[in-house]
Amino acid sequence: MWTLRIGIILLVIQESSATTGNIVRELAQASRSTIFIVRSDQCPQTWLQQLLVAPPVPVILQSLSNETTGKPFSRVLCLVCFRENDFAEEQLVSLLHNFRRERIVFYVASRQFNSTSLDLLRVLMRLCYRLQVVHVIGLLAEDEEHHYYRYQPYPDFKVEQHPIQRRPLYIEHYPNMQRQPLTILPDQKYPRTIIYTDWRTGSEVLAGSVGRFVRTLAWKLNATLQYPVQVRPGHSLSTHEMMIMAKALHVDIPAGIVSIDLSEQLPHMSYPFELSRICLMIPIALPIPIRDIYLVLCSVQHLLIALAITVGIGWLLSLHKHLNGQTPSAVDLVLNDVAMRGLLGQSFGRIVKRRLSSSWIYLMLGFLGLNFSSIHEAALGTLLTQPPKHFQPRSFEDLQHVRTPLPLVVDVSDFSNFSKVSALSLPMLAVNVSELNHLRDNLNMSHVYFASRLKWTLLSAQQKYFPQEVFLYSDDACISTLTLMAFQLPKNSWFEEHISRLTMDARATGLFQHWIDMHFYDMAAAGLISFRDPVDRMFPRSGGALQLRDLQWIWFGYAVLLGFALAAFGVEVISKRA
Repeated sequence: MWTLRIGIILLVIQESSATTGNIVRELAQASRSTIFIVRSDQCPQTWLQQLLVAPPVPVILQSLSNETTGKPFSRVLCLVCFRENDFAEEQLVSLLHNFRRERIVFYVASRQFNSTSLDLLRVLMRLCYRLQVVHVIGLLAEDEEHHYYRYQPYPDFKVEQHPIQRRPLYIEHYPNMQRQPLTILPDQKYPRTIIYTDWRTGSEVLAGSVGRFVRTLAWKLNATLQYPVQVRPGHSLSTHEMMIMAKALHVDIPAGIVSIDLSEQLPHMSYPFELSRICLMIPIALPIPIRDIYLVLCSVQHLLIALAITVGIGWLLSLHKHLNGQTPSAVDLVLNDVAMRGLLGQSFGRIVKRRLSSSWIYLMLGFLGLNFSSIHEAALGTLLTQPPKHFQPRSFEDLQHVRTPLPLVVDVSDFSNFSKVSALSLPMLAVNVSELNHLRDNLNMSHVYFASRLKWTLLSAQQKYFPQEVFLYSDDACISTLTLMAFQLPKNSWFEEHISRLTMDARATGLFQHWIDMHFYDMAAAGLISFRDPVDRMFPRSGGALQLRDLQWIWFGYAVLLGFALAAFGVEVISKRA
């Protein structure tokens, strides 16, 4: 559960009246916060004593140099007191870093109205502007009953004065950037972030679920999108490259989401934009080529069975000869010509005298030959019309035993814990993110790929245009069953809260699902989807008729057997002459 952290920091210089205490009580009760009073010895004693006598919420006293932060607490109201001549900027900067997400109130007190107190307030406001601390209001002791102050960051930094009755004290809605540029850096990882040129208008379009989200955010902020450098369509950036460029080019929002794998990422992550799982895309096993069907029929097991039947019947016929006073040939004990012909369903002549017992032997041989030929012809016809498929792998273990290795294509920079991937014991092909997108989006069947559920939804829709599916998404080969993906923002980002709020609004209204449904359209409009069947592209199909290459093993077997026959004939000729 993501907890909204709300807090207030109050910096007081000398003395205060009941008005400040009332505002503090109002904010504390509204937010139900834990109160941190920092440097309580410098705080005005009037309202401090009232607050401690009947505190609206729990109160904690500490010094400015204390390293305690608000992280262990869900809501924090922090009051920091200063005197006019005791402004410790270094310690204040450290404090603001720890409580940057909290709401802040500056209270500047002086005995009489002068420009020094207002200048000090401007300095404090500008310090918050520099640190990108957004929720700030300021109070001056001399006019606290009439006005409060807050700064406006757009279009330029400016401290504004508002009546004390105006509510809310903090701006909760999206700020108006007044058409100021919002600098983004798209990672161009399809289908979330897509950049292409619209052929109708010639303008550059930012599409995809993340791209549409950023466009909506810019509309809500009344900003104009701007790239820090010239973006090349199709050039994808890894997470590491995107964050380095975002820091170097002062990017407001890196337009790309990353998986939350480490706890160190959390301080700079938005609310989860996408919940997904990451599993393997595995090519569908292809049918066995027609020329290999004969190898299936003439497998070693089948040949051994036929050879055993032939030798068995040959021994039976030789025994019958011996019992009838004839001398059997030694060759008939190994490979009987009559038994071979009968088993193959061919005609043969009798080699023993006509008796009832021999008739039963020949009848049995004819029945075996008919059965053997029928089974062979039926199997051959079935396999030619519906060829069987190769072994279909579905898990990491299956991929280790496939006949043709399928390398796993990975972008190493996208895995914060690469040891988990390397422990899979699979052949790997490390490429850059652009090459990975090219291979995966074109459904190259020579490799396997990791894909999120969202990515697979797009590729599954693409496969509907093919005669048959070419990839499957295996739930038995997942590296992560629950992956939280969010925006990784620069340190002290202005837009973290606005991104999180818009993410929740988009999910609540169904807008996020609409963006997901538009992925296929966006990819097709950008020309990034291939509608050509990858099976035809990589393994061209031939016509329905048998071709000469389909009988490759038949010709090979015929040549081998013919060689044996010629060799046997040569041996017989030589032995006769000798």
